[in-house]
Amino acid sequence: MSDEPNTNDVRLSYRDSMVEQLRAEGRLSVGRLDLLLPQSFGFCWGVDRALAMVEEARQEHAGRRMWLLNSLIHNPRVNGDMRERGIGFLKGEHGVEGAIDQLTPEDVVIVPAFSAEVEDMQALEARGVDLVDTTCPWVIKPHKRTLKYLREGFTTVIHGTVGHDETRATCSLVQHEGGHYVVVHDLAEAQALAECLRGERDFVSLKDRLHNEAFSPEFEPVAHLAKIGIINQTTMLASESRAIGDLLRDALIVRDSEAGLAESFRDFDTICRATQDNQDAAIAVIDEQPHVFIVVGGYDSSNTKNLARVGDAQGIPSFHIEGPDGVGEVISYRDRESGEIRTASDWLPSEGPLRVAFTAGASTPDTILGQVIRRVAELAGEHLPEAQLSV
Repeated sequence: MSDEPNTNDVRLSYRDSMVEQLRAEGRLSVGRLDLLLPQSFGFCWGVDRALAMVEEARQEHAGRRMWLLNSLIHNPRVNGDMRERGIGFLKGEHGVEGAIDQLTPEDVVIVPAFSAEVEDMQALEARGVDLVDTTCPWVIKPHKRTLKYLREGFTTVIHGTVGHDETRATCSLVQHEGGHYVVVHDLAEAQALAECLRGERDFVSLKDRLHNEAFSPEFEPVAHLAKIGIINQTTMLASESRAIGDLLRDALIVRDSEAGLAESFRDFDTICRATQDNQDAAIAVIDEQPHVFIVVGGYDSSNTKNLARVGDAQGIPSFHIEGPDGVGEVISYRDRESGEIRTASDWLPSEGPLRVAFTAGASTPDTILGQVIRRVAELAGEHLPEAQLSV
């Protein structure tokens, strides 16, 4: 199987015939209902590749114990399917306590698409297990850039989420190689870092503003902020990553002058191409001014959370939902600002022409998106064809 990303590959798993039709045509009108889908949404190449690699491993290693190091992707349905197929979890919500210590060379362990922390990889290698590494090549890209920064003496500034599997793996790599890092989650946190770089905020105040795990151990601000290089968790909002890069660059111009910038600043876009394509396509469909924008994906999925921000930015009522179970006269959704699961009534206009736009995160199966679309159509008093599924 090729390791080169190709976002034009046909879906290999969790296919839905109606969603494939919508993917090709972009819209579907039924009665009073106008359904809009962006040109790019749902499973990215890396997720589809990871699922295909798991299925190949199940066939190749039939009869042997198989484990996932952690969630394969951030979608509860898919991870549930893994458990139903007899694949155990070593870490995370469904992790089996003490399982890592009981591994033998007869076990097969799957490394998730997000990659893994150095310490976990070393523990697995020490146990002699067969490894199936589904790490997405787009995730490897920021790792390579980070290693380059380390060789050149730069501290890595990560636009990401503290605790996210991908960012944890990057931080582990930096620490293992003897380097240092700072994680900023959004533009507001980056502004606090910029103030520190310009000398307008002290380090104690900066630490109070950022997450308590945002800094590498034994971080020394004078030494470790002298030279910084930026990478992005691959699933962040691309426009925000660019704004953060510009903000920190401008702060260093104030501190070091334009002439000194070449010695103290590096910036490199490591946003996944599929993430960028999905965000750009979502923006385009929002431009058609739908009455409602529905984003389908796991509540802990970073790229899905950022897709939900697209509608908010344009003032379109937007709902981040996990699947069809929460869709009814009352809708259950994740509030973007607080992260709380909330409900809303009268969210879907009951009369007149109705335009609904949908998108789905990179770890959302087409089958789930199709169920959501059919449920919304039903609530609007219209009927869509039943799914012809391929899983």
